[in-house]
Amino acid sequence: MVLHKESLKRSQSIQHLIIEIQMRVSTTAIATPHPDAARAARLAIEQGGNAIDAAAAAMLTLCVVMPMQVGIGGYGGSLVLRTGTGKTVAIDFDTVAPQAFRAELYPNEQTANHGYLALSIPAVIAGLALAIKDHGKLPFSAACKYAADVAEQGFVVSEVFHKQIVQWTTRTDPVSRHALFSGEIPRVGDLWIQKDQAKLLRRLATDGPDAFYHGEIPRAICKQIQAHGGILTEADFASYEPRYVEPLEIEYRGHTILTPPPPSGGLTTLQILKTLEQFDLTKIEPFSAEYYHLFAEATKLCWQDRSSTAGDPAFVEMPIAQLLSSEHAAGKAAQIRSGKLAASRAEKPTGPHTANVLVADADGDLVSITCTQGFLFGSQVVIDGLGLVMGHGMSRFDFDRNSPNYPHPGKRPFHNMAPMIALRDGRSRFAVGLPGGTKIVTVTAQLMVNLIDFGLTPEQAVTAPRIHVETHDPIAASSAVPDAILHKLEAMGHTTRRGQDVGGPAPEIAGNANALAIDPITGLPASAAQAGSDAAIQF
Repeated sequence: MVLHKESLKRSQSIQHLIIEIQMRVSTTAIATPHPDAARAARLAIEQGGNAIDAAAAAMLTLCVVMPMQVGIGGYGGSLVLRTGTGKTVAIDFDTVAPQAFRAELYPNEQTANHGYLALSIPAVIAGLALAIKDHGKLPFSAACKYAADVAEQGFVVSEVFHKQIVQWTTRTDPVSRHALFSGEIPRVGDLWIQKDQAKLLRRLATDGPDAFYHGEIPRAICKQIQAHGGILTEADFASYEPRYVEPLEIEYRGHTILTPPPPSGGLTTLQILKTLEQFDLTKIEPFSAEYYHLFAEATKLCWQDRSSTAGDPAFVEMPIAQLLSSEHAAGKAAQIRSGKLAASRAEKPTGPHTANVLVADADGDLVSITCTQGFLFGSQVVIDGLGLVMGHGMSRFDFDRNSPNYPHPGKRPFHNMAPMIALRDGRSRFAVGLPGGTKIVTVTAQLMVNLIDFGLTPEQAVTAPRIHVETHDPIAASSAVPDAILHKLEAMGHTTRRGQDVGGPAPEIAGNANALAIDPITGLPASAAQAGSDAAIQF
């Protein structure tokens, strides 16, 4: 059923009352995709940590309980932090291509997707370590402890996870299969214990995160990789460094919205919002065919910019200021008003296997952090003796030589992760994030519209109907979008489809989203996780 303005107002009033009661005693809010991650984050806060400590503890725990989506061998991530002192920080910890990259080693797309040549430098540990060192209150070892405990004690295998394991076994090699499961694959309901991963996490807690990039650990990783035709070296590990980057920033309907710059994917999200700002959404019914038409056309025009310009800014010149300018947005709005539907070439589909964590703490810190394997179990490679699932960073490049995202030694791939926060009058107001491949870009924009334009609560925002489109139709719609809306879109000249092939559950659009809102009067936070109430907590 379409949410009409009056019913929205009534629902919002009830939700706001509930949140107000909750927030009288809640100074910290956390949103994650898994209850164990939420518990890890809470423990970090209770031990004297802050938002960064909590987010890092949650993310390392996700590396244990959701290894298909994110891992300490994952190819990377990005984060945006607003401190209680009013400073905004962004960290890019995207992977880089090995120095030994040569085009002739990659005769087809499959070479970069699965197997040992798909590997690039894993960057998750480096990124989390930098954030903790400069912005946390606890040592790196504290973030490792809960994750190591979960790996050592085990967790129950769900039906979904079991299906993903079975799918993984059809793609991996015998060494990797033995590295993850030395015996039989655990069945639904079994307790899965990861002794090797637990040992690795405890070693990193004792020796520090540098041990992941220097010495015995990278030596063991590279030995297996090179024995199977891969090109990643110890020198690649030793040379890797995450970096501070200047956040991208736009003004949108009285809010300042911030996200990491390319190679993170939020640039396109900000472009979509700037284009939508050219229209008065108060005159458009929320989640109506008219709204989805406008959103889809704005997205298609912005995605064309992404296809033609997006890459590593250290290697390609990107006209970011122009792309985010009001003049550029006004030009796109004029194209939409002309009535001609936009169309262009299709993008390569990407998968859902990513994780986001949001935390707001009592000190006023607010962080959104996203990390990823890439696709289901990333490269499908697992390092023997470490239990380390490796991401497939090379798959994030475009192997069309004319693409700005074509790989080069030491180059970072352009990706979809778009952790995002919003300020109002200089104060933290919202944070959002989610997995979903390319759908991250479009759903992040919709989450911000839900919170800012439609005035939804975090719970309403993450469960609201969604669509996705890239450079051309069809418009893909989640199960919550009524058939009648799709019929109206088709009458406008669009083609539509239900759900997605990749990016999350088949009837839906993208994966489980997180949202967090800070009350502008009380300053107290509330959060919601689409993964369920146990995955988002306030205390």
